[in-house]
Amino acid sequence: MIRLVVSDIDGTLVPEGCTALNPEYFEVIRALADHGVRFAAASGRQKTSVDAVFHELSHMIYYVSDNGGYIQKNGIPMKEIYLERNDLEEFLKEARELDGCRVLLSTLEGYYTDDQDEAFHKLVFEQYKGSGGVTDDLSLYTDRCIKVSLYGDYGSGKLKEQLYSRWKDRFAINISGERWLDVNSLDANKGAAVEYIQKELGITPAETMVFGDNFNDISMLKCGDRSYAPASSAPEVRAAAGYEVAPYEEDGVLQVLKQLLEEIRDEK
Repeated sequence: MIRLVVSDIDGTLVPEGCTALNPEYFEVIRALADHGVRFAAASGRQKTSVDAVFHELSHMIYYVSDNGGYIQKNGIPMKEIYLERNDLEEFLKEARELDGCRVLLSTLEGYYTDDQDEAFHKLVFEQYKGSGGVTDDLSLYTDRCIKVSLYGDYGSGKLKEQLYSRWKDRFAINISGERWLDVNSLDANKGAAVEYIQKELGITPAETMVFGDNFNDISMLKCGDRSYAPASSAPEVRAAAGYEVAPYEEDGVLQVLKQLLEEIRDEK
């Protein structure tokens, strides 16, 4: 029987950058919890942006934010993995030289950027509803940074081409959106976070259901025997998943969760 459901947010449950989730998700997640099934929201977003989507359930679910760089259970912090400051500052110096690259640091308190573009500010702090702010000195936050998000005006693929080969041995670098490239500690990824939760709950991949649509979801899709990716996902993501799910426009994940709820009720 499934005892843990883990789902990505952007591109899986909602459009990228959206915080309005179909309220029926909350009803089904509560009903599953009544049958002993735990839920984890796993995202590249910082925890305050995850909370903007799932605040109503924050007291009863896991947040896996910053691609596994931070984990909390029922609103209580469990684990955080920081980037090494010297490597980070060297990396940021190189990233800033790239054309059309905007830098965003994620800390436990919120997002911080020294980029002066107002449209970028609105995207991060209004659309994604992340806490934090704009600073004149980003180095004030490099000693407590969990993740770096690079926003590429010309796309995340181009940013990865420019940075991956030089930095792949020091950072985990994953495309998380059309224009977002995420940079974490090598020890931080969604798969490791799911394994941490599985160990904490004493459950196996056979008891785990996972949903994800992007490259930063591949590691966690491998952690559940019932793993799903939308048909619109990249071939590498679909290959990591065992099943296909309808897109967020059709509430595909909700359909599967309702089916799971019926399966559990039938078993009992």
